[in-house]
Amino acid sequence: MEAVTLILTVCLLSAPERCREEALRLEDTASVTQCMFRSVMHIAAWSEQHPALRVKKWHCKLPDIDRAI
Repeated sequence: MEAVTLILTVCLLSAPERCREEALRLEDTASVTQCMFRSVMHIAAWSEQHPALRVKKWHCKLPDIDRAI
């Protein structure tokens, strides 16, 4: 089974109107429910590594089954 992706919308602390999306593949997570529970831990770790950015919102995404390889 493919990993679930945690999608973060992050904004610069110095310019809160400048936002972008970051995708984190959660290899240890096989369902959206697991992603929801584990996301806080992953977001905290990511935020420590990126102190100039603030996580504005997030969601979990299942792999695209119809994705072309």
